[in-house]
Amino acid sequence: MILIILGLRILIQPRENRQFVMGAILIFAGAILILHNLRIIHFGWSIIWPIIIILIGISIIVGHFKHAGKLGIAKDRIDLSMVMGGGEFRFDSHAFRGGRISAIMGGGTVDLRDADMMADEIVIDIFAFMGGIEFWVPTSWQVIMHGTPILGGMENKAVSRVSDSPSSKPKRLIITGMAIMGGVEVKN
Repeated sequence: MILIILGLRILIQPRENRQFVMGAILIFAGAILILHNLRIIHFGWSIIWPIIIILIGISIIVGHFKHAGKLGIAKDRIDLSMVMGGGEFRFDSHAFRGGRISAIMGGGTVDLRDADMMADEIVIDIFAFMGGIEFWVPTSWQVIMHGTPILGGMENKAVSRVSDSPSSKPKRLIITGMAIMGGVEVKN
């Protein structure tokens, strides 16, 4: 049931952050396990684990081709997939609009200290599976985390130095997503 719930959670994301293939894989895996537990179908784990690896590979390939038309790295939007690897990424756009990051058995650092938001509020959707994502944000941004850690952690160490004047609205970075046996940390 947990796999089905996680798959549905991924499928109800906003269109630009939705990972359809990953959500479908989780729902399919959950349904197969329920059918096996109810003794409607019978299989051994020697059959299932290669299928899971193939489905994850298909998800990565589909995600690559889905975003292949966008040559290079968009300066105003994050779209990172770190699979068994990672790196350091710096964004300095003055019209930053958020994005999505996936770290599967890998990780990296995302430096947003030189960036400025296009709107008063942006969303970055993350998915960390046995990987980690570290964010560096400006002190003028207010960071809000709405994530789900499962055997992992999500920590906001950013100190916001927002002015108290009613005329200036603070810029808000909202981080949503999941950390499964992985971690997400925000610093400044």
